[in-house]
Amino acid sequence: MNQIEDERIRFYLEHGARIREWARLENEVRNFVDQFYRSLNGDLDAALRGGKITDDDVELFFDETYPDYPGYALRRRDWPQGDQDPDVRLEWNCNQVLFLEGDLICGVRGRGDQYRQPFTAEACPEYLLRGRPWWLAWKKVDSPVGRFWEGDNLSKYRDYLVETLVNTWINLAPLVDEAVSRNDN
Repeated sequence: MNQIEDERIRFYLEHGARIREWARLENEVRNFVDQFYRSLNGDLDAALRGGKITDDDVELFFDETYPDYPGYALRRRDWPQGDQDPDVRLEWNCNQVLFLEGDLICGVRGRGDQYRQPFTAEACPEYLLRGRPWWLAWKKVDSPVGRFWEGDNLSKYRDYLVETLVNTWINLAPLVDEAVSRNDN
């Protein structure tokens, strides 16, 4: 075994230092993506003030209760507000985000089984109902497409994320209302 015949191995041996340098960029990209998601506050607030959600008792908040899983959430002021209580949210794992499919989850986060009954396949056809214990209904949010890193192309993705959370509110908040009212009785 005196000759290296595998072209890939030869390539790595020739360019290994540069490959490792580029691989270290992943942490910087992850930090950038996390900061991008964290910067949605103004856009989400503008959507609320601009009437995209017509309910007047909705509050937007950024939740870092679990620092690895930050997110923006919407809830009615009269919904229960404990750690396991429901809200409609857009959430990511800040240790893994790279603008890839599955980086973001949107849906109703709430741990209590007491809230689960209204969330059925018929009521939530676009959402998954199992597989994540903290979620009553959820879906993966699409990643950006095309050459999103060029120019101002991330603005389209930003708009898409705002619309995703707004539409999730419109689709699922009535089910949270039902779940909360069942528990009040």
